[in-house]
Amino acid sequence: MTKAATPIRRKFLLTAAPLKTPLSRVVEIEQGYVVRERGQELRVRREGRRYYLSARDRSGRSVTGQEIKITKGHFEKLWPFTKGQRITRLRHAMKFGRLRMKLDEFTGEHAPLRLVEVFFPDAAASKAFKKPDYLGEEVTHREEYQTAEMAIHGAPEPSGMCQLGILPYAFIDRKLHLLLITSSSGNRWIFPKGRQEPDMTPHEVAVMEAVEEAGVLGTLRQDLRTRCQMADGRFLQLYAMKISKLLKSWPEENVRRRRLFPFRDALEMIGDPGLAKAVRRLAVAINK
Repeated sequence: MTKAATPIRRKFLLTAAPLKTPLSRVVEIEQGYVVRERGQELRVRREGRRYYLSARDRSGRSVTGQEIKITKGHFEKLWPFTKGQRITRLRHAMKFGRLRMKLDEFTGEHAPLRLVEVFFPDAAASKAFKKPDYLGEEVTHREEYQTAEMAIHGAPEPSGMCQLGILPYAFIDRKLHLLLITSSSGNRWIFPKGRQEPDMTPHEVAVMEAVEEAGVLGTLRQDLRTRCQMADGRFLQLYAMKISKLLKSWPEENVRRRRLFPFRDALEMIGDPGLAKAVRRLAVAINK
């Protein structure tokens, strides 16, 4: 028997009410994460009067997992453990021609965010899709729009308000060291960072900035990341990268210096309190 193809999903911001597409089958969803670290997730979810427990592994190239139905009593016992890692939304089932769509209206601290997920039977249908006027920017590959990311870090910032950066690290004599670079003016020590680029995932941008600004290659674990608001009001999504090689020559070697600092010394070099707090969080995860 031939296995049915997995539908292709694409996610878009909703910019206006879909007047010509009636909404139906509204269901309230509560979702919370009991555990989420190193690519492992254990979550509980309520959809109307149905309750679920899910385990997922995102540490590999693909996502694997299992979901089982649980009782209301089991859900209520587990729910308190998700404090600070929750998200609520109203989900509408929609149709656009023959395509199936889901509209999520987020409530609580994530309001007024609205996302639409479109399901395509194959790649050809996805390529031929012409989005209606009420769909805005596509955020399919934007990690900050993943449900788990939003449950932990809140709703994403407006486009252009978030930068992507790398925290390069190494263990020297079993002690954590961080690699910092100087700013373009040369008067501050910072981490490599840049803005989101079209047709690139956030972690691809971060790796690119690491090479261009610091001449560093390494292993980036997508689950080892955090987000923070910096003193200038912008947000930074920071990935940890284990250093494997420092290039002798790199694109910005003439405008920046780089140096490995012991962890405590590196913290003292970081003048932004929000960034320093984020670095401490990542250091805890790196040392686990």
